[in-house]
Amino acid sequence: MRLLLRLAGFRAALAYTALLLLASGVVLGLLYGRLAENMRTTQDNLIWREAAALSFIHQRDGVRALAQAVSADERGQGSYLRLSDGLGAYLAGNLKDFPTDAQTGDEGWLGFDSDNRPVRARLLQLDADLVLLVGHDVSDGASLLATFRQAFILALFAMLLVGLGGGVFLARRGLKRVEAIGTGLAPVMAGDLTARLPASNSGAEWQALETQINAMLAQLEKLMQATRQVSDNLAHDLRAPLTRLRARLDALLAKSDTDELAGALDDVDVLLRSFNSLLTLSRLDSGVAKLNAEPLNVSTLLTDMHDLFAPLYDEQNMRLALSVDDGLKHVGNAGLLGQALVNLLENALAHGVKADSTAELSAVQNGDKLILSLADSGVGIAPDKRDVAVERFIQLDDSRSGGGSGLGLSLVAAICDHHGGALVLADNDPGLRVEMHLPASV
Repeated sequence: MRLLLRLAGFRAALAYTALLLLASGVVLGLLYGRLAENMRTTQDNLIWREAAALSFIHQRDGVRALAQAVSADERGQGSYLRLSDGLGAYLAGNLKDFPTDAQTGDEGWLGFDSDNRPVRARLLQLDADLVLLVGHDVSDGASLLATFRQAFILALFAMLLVGLGGGVFLARRGLKRVEAIGTGLAPVMAGDLTARLPASNSGAEWQALETQINAMLAQLEKLMQATRQVSDNLAHDLRAPLTRLRARLDALLAKSDTDELAGALDDVDVLLRSFNSLLTLSRLDSGVAKLNAEPLNVSTLLTDMHDLFAPLYDEQNMRLALSVDDGLKHVGNAGLLGQALVNLLENALAHGVKADSTAELSAVQNGDKLILSLADSGVGIAPDKRDVAVERFIQLDDSRSGGGSGLGLSLVAAICDHHGGALVLADNDPGLRVEMHLPASV
């Protein structure tokens, strides 16, 4: 129900139904009031005609003839008559006792119950010592009005049900169309910009929306192709000269071991790593880089990474520990996952340096998740800055010292997302714990 209330189509149907109910209620209320007024007028006219006839008999034939007319048997069918003297003493009629529950209504009309039947009556002062009560049973009219009230209420209730049912139908129909559009855009979210929404037989408004979306996708594909072309040109025009420059600097360093040449070589290495990271991120974001998933042994991958980096950690007076279960499997790209682990290990080596500390590389399976993590004992990252730390070119100088381009964690996050997982930064108390949550392969 909460989902329906959030749908614009259902809210519009509710508003229209409420407006329709209000208008119908006003119309039916006026109709009921007019019907009740007409029925009361008809009943009052009947009473007045009967009173006029009895008054004429009194004027023409006297009190005795009036008493005989009032006491006639045929007047017992729905009519209530009572002839009394000026003190209220009964003289004639089928209503021997004056009703004690009689209530005076509008314009001097009386209302009371007789044998559980509603009666509407009028008192007439025929002369100084003669009073005539003329009433009529109005239960049939009251029953008819009650029937009309029930019919009107049922009509409004049926209108409400139809309005709500129509609103639910239209809202669900619109929601299905939105879900269909979402399904059609799923390949685009996965990086396939050539996907388009299929033509549908929906209303003109949906067809116009689909046309606009397809036009937007076509323009987006065109822009991404241009971006991809720029990336390819950068790869061709910049990476090769940088590589040659590094080789020349390396050759010069071999002939003349100077600090300036060593620093220049380091700068070129940083530039190459940043360039390669940017290129990889661009290819991942644009969908050019395909997953090319294949079964791989995560335990072996982490063991190889530990053997490769353990000596580098020893040079920094650190220890790289390994904790991994045997036989952990995953279906993914070994090259990308290896690059992510290299980034994490280099990041911890550069920013989590602490003499005589231990960094732990581990992998465990937790249900349907495979968690690859690296925990160091450095200064860590404040909880309120962890979301920012995975953005590109962000360097938290106040918490993690050292050089770098600010692309390491963002590249790891992109690789995790490319594998259907997520990157999580947690507190190692002290230090930082970086976890790669990936789908496990059973």
